Amino acid sequence: MALKRTSLENYTLLLVELEKMRDTAFHPKTFLKKIRPFCKTSHLKYKWLFIRIRGSNIGISIQIQSDCFVIRQNQSIHEFTFYCTSHKMLIGKLLKHNLLTF
Repeated sequence: MALKRTSLENYTLLLVELEKMRDTAFHPKTFLKKIRPFCKTSHLKYKWLFIRIRGSNIGISIQIQSDCFVIRQNQSIHEFTFYCTSHKMLIGKLLKHNLLTF
């Protein structure tokens, strides 16, 4: 495996990792640990998560609310609201809606 991967390689590896994941309850700290090898991450008190596929210029902001996740794609005015309970479901929806594209 190369030390420097392109954004497409990271995106593909994240798809493969998604298949291996189990449906477990969402916890922001654990979510960041699982996605960190493929994405550059930061957070603000675990209420706002900032994620960008490594090698990409565009990322997303995830606002964690009590019953949903509000996703905003950086450099865009679009906002998405996802109601899900597990890491696997959230990552699956992000990939399905092409929010982590490069």
